[in-house]
Amino acid sequence: MEKRHYPVAIALAAVVVSCSLYLNSLVTPAQTREASATVAGLSPDRYMNNVTYLSRDEMTGRASGSPELEQAADYIASQFRVWGLRPAGSNETFFQNFELTTGAEIGTRNELAIGGSNLKINADFVPIPFSGTAELEGPAVFAGYGITAPELSYDDYGGIDATGKIVVVLRHEPQEADANSKFSGKSFTQHATFINKAINAKRHGARGIVFVTDLNHDNEEVGPATKGAESENLGLPAVHSRRGPFTGLLAAAGKDLATIQKQIDMDLKPQSFDLPGTRIKIATDITRVRKTVKNVMAAVTGSDPALAKEWVVVGAHYDHLGLGDRNSLAPSQIGQIHHGADDNASGTSGVLELARLAAQNKQNLKRSVLFMTFAGEELGLLGSSYFVNNPTIPQASIVGMVNLDMIGRVSNNRMYLGGVGTSPNFRSWAEEFNRAVGLNLDYSDSGYGGSDHMSFSSKKIPVLFFFSGLHSDYHKPSDTSDKINAPDAMKVLSLAYMMIDRIANGPDRLQYTEVQRPRPSGGGGGGGTTGYGPAFGSVPDFRDDVDGVLFADVTANSPAAKAGLKGGDLLIEFDGKPIQNLYDFTYALGTKMVGDVVPVVVKRNGQDLKVNVTLEARR
Repeated sequence: MEKRHYPVAIALAAVVVSCSLYLNSLVTPAQTREASATVAGLSPDRYMNNVTYLSRDEMTGRASGSPELEQAADYIASQFRVWGLRPAGSNETFFQNFELTTGAEIGTRNELAIGGSNLKINADFVPIPFSGTAELEGPAVFAGYGITAPELSYDDYGGIDATGKIVVVLRHEPQEADANSKFSGKSFTQHATFINKAINAKRHGARGIVFVTDLNHDNEEVGPATKGAESENLGLPAVHSRRGPFTGLLAAAGKDLATIQKQIDMDLKPQSFDLPGTRIKIATDITRVRKTVKNVMAAVTGSDPALAKEWVVVGAHYDHLGLGDRNSLAPSQIGQIHHGADDNASGTSGVLELARLAAQNKQNLKRSVLFMTFAGEELGLLGSSYFVNNPTIPQASIVGMVNLDMIGRVSNNRMYLGGVGTSPNFRSWAEEFNRAVGLNLDYSDSGYGGSDHMSFSSKKIPVLFFFSGLHSDYHKPSDTSDKINAPDAMKVLSLAYMMIDRIANGPDRLQYTEVQRPRPSGGGGGGGTTGYGPAFGSVPDFRDDVDGVLFADVTANSPAAKAGLKGGDLLIEFDGKPIQNLYDFTYALGTKMVGDVVPVVVKRNGQDLKVNVTLEARR
């Protein structure tokens, strides 16, 4: 993405003019001069110092649960302390601790045996991280590529019964070399993933699954392919094995793997079959790693006794991908430092600058302002979700939330401002202030999206989301501090500061406006959040300590809402199948069509509630 840099003097001049236009209409000339100088004090140098510190090599990408994330938390708290903000976390500290799952550790009791012959771990097979801890032995069935794709009229399970058996499946997809295939050729569809094949096997009653690499790929080394696999417990033992032992197994049944694969690729007719007399033993020993992380929180108390009990929250996440994980967009570079300069050292450093200005001018803020940096965002908005469900201030006292996520790569003077429809005056205020700041703004009404403001929007709190856009370095090691556009980030912070100031000083509390969620794009994501399949209408709470899918919210007039579902419901069954996690829900929804009536079971107040949901087209 092309970047435009502006001289510091020009950027600061724009800030001064902007604040003068805004504040002249509200305060006396003396107050205007003071406030203008404050906003003009935004420092690109100080901002860059913070970005550079947080994204330097020594921070190794600030992965959740890492010592470097702890170091970042201490650094952020030290900056809050230096600028005179008061602690606003738990027990009068700057921190709010919570636990999350950071990954999975492979234990010592892992086994794969075919007909009593044991294979060697790491050399012949590896367990896949989304396995649980289990040991089982049973009959086997070969299930082709392990795919059920009704939209493509293809089902490897169509002619077999996998109930109670261990399924052996090929990796990837049919017709991989055919760009005109109903499948996507070398780009692959969602059906090719390890986790979707495992979920499909589980839905067909399988007790375990063995993956072997198809013959289109010479490198069948076990380990690297599953390194970035999901670590949430799927409830199904799964291993990736070398092809050789299973080629022999098929040969003993009178089958040839090359012939089978060629036949599938030729006519897309499944070639699945039982393996009579064959017994496979799988033992997987996987432990979820739980670690304590911290939201970092500091406050500026409002100057108006009548309004100081109301709060504006200003936040950004400070975690990133560490050395890369399944969210890396450079899979071949997993193991290298994913620096996270724009994502989201840029937003975190912005919060620090805004906090410093607010602390220096707290006499001009009638409402209180809570400045927060969240942990666990990259794992599913976990820090912000924890806060809104365990707030350190009364949730009802929060009048609005401003989120800064990736504000450091403004290009062509363009910036995205989301959430402007969540309160009636947001768009007009932004347009008023931006006349002097001079950004090219792209607006979105919705308060939903893949960042921490979504946790607040689900609680009916007005939100604003400042975002300078995606770029080719997103979620890659190359997201480094030398590419940050600090002068234009000052423009973003100027606009953000004026919006915060207006929210904090307005005579009336912000009104919340319900916004229809936008039509999603791309693949993946559950319950209609993003992804494929018809619309359902739930907003998942991404917490990882429940068995099922907890709804943070249910969109108004959606299929779920029409069926009487509510935020706080815990989905445990969909169309007769148990739902253990968001992956199960995503997959189940993707198998349905618009107009299907699906029985679902949720837990509400400890009681099971069964309703029928009529699925609709995404809008």
